[in-house]
Amino acid sequence: MNVLKTIPALSSIIGKLGLFVTILTLLLACGSEVVNKPAELEKMRDKVSIKRIWKVSVGSGDNDLRLQLSPVIKDDLIYALDTEGLLTVLNRLSGEVEWERELEDSVSGGLEVDAQRLYYATFQGELVCLDRYSGNQIWRRELTSEAISSPSSNGRVVAVQTIDGKLFSFDTTEGIQRWRYDSVGPILSLRGTSSPLVSKSFTITTFANGEMLAFDNKNGSTFWNASIGLPQGRTELERLVDADGKAVIDAERIYAASYQGRVVALNATTGSEVWSKPISTYSGVAVGFTQVFVANEDGDVVAFNKLNSNEVWRNEKLKYRRLSAPTVVQDMVVVSDFEGYLHFMSQVDGEIVARKHPDSDGVMGDVLVVDDMVYVYARSGDIVAYRIFN
Repeated sequence: MNVLKTIPALSSIIGKLGLFVTILTLLLACGSEVVNKPAELEKMRDKVSIKRIWKVSVGSGDNDLRLQLSPVIKDDLIYALDTEGLLTVLNRLSGEVEWERELEDSVSGGLEVDAQRLYYATFQGELVCLDRYSGNQIWRRELTSEAISSPSSNGRVVAVQTIDGKLFSFDTTEGIQRWRYDSVGPILSLRGTSSPLVSKSFTITTFANGEMLAFDNKNGSTFWNASIGLPQGRTELERLVDADGKAVIDAERIYAASYQGRVVALNATTGSEVWSKPISTYSGVAVGFTQVFVANEDGDVVAFNKLNSNEVWRNEKLKYRRLSAPTVVQDMVVVSDFEGYLHFMSQVDGEIVARKHPDSDGVMGDVLVVDDMVYVYARSGDIVAYRIFN
């Protein structure tokens, strides 16, 4: 879950402690705080058969730092990294541990993997590259601050965004910095950054000021920029916009959403707006067969038509349960909540068709999906695998 940070002086401190100091101070300064009670879950019987296949401990999780240390899957292997630097590689089908390695790092950002290498970021403000097969370090480069989102790689370049609003691009082979972009950050932003999207030719990411930019991978020149959120209001809290969730490229379009902003569809080549709808979300979007899914800040899960932006359905049964970004799972969409429940919804009408509870401590990062298997990384340090039986 995101919390507010001040930029740049206090961001590192808040990130390491995982506290809500800034947001509480602001709320007290503005008057009284309104506390919304999370909706109680209705009793239900699953309409879809989803069974747990295995559960394996892969370290200490995030040590209550509220990080998003998403594992990654490559060639039927799951790579997981906890905040204390324990790297664990599992067989995704059986859950058996293939190998482990203890890294001497305090890890702040989740993993990325390409054909040959692994990448992660540290609280010391470094980007680290490892050999994917052995875990041996290939190179390590200093950043201007820590990164709490995952790096992204296309095999030739790797990009990482830091919490002080910088975007770095490095050569994957030797770690040579190709370019750097410095965004102009607002006084306040949500505690989090977007993970870049790195394609063969360009890198796309969003910043705390609500802007999305596309960069040339060769030299960092800007192809286009677009606004995901426009600051409005008199106070800095009212004018707060941010786009921490990862955008999604689907065919010729990019879909993204922001806090106190909009969900938008952009032309991937030009950045021009195809459509937009007002919404406020802490997380990203998911794209299904014909719809775009967003979990808003109030806990509603909303489906929009991809072509014309019409609202198709809205599920309001998970109010104020601090939902994750949605993930598409076959003909369903799944979100996790603050108590660690997984809620599977039909893409057709938003009905909750199954519910699972992998861990009471909550879920970190993205829900991972491969074929009929679903994987979640619990904050306690367990990875849990489920299979969907049709």
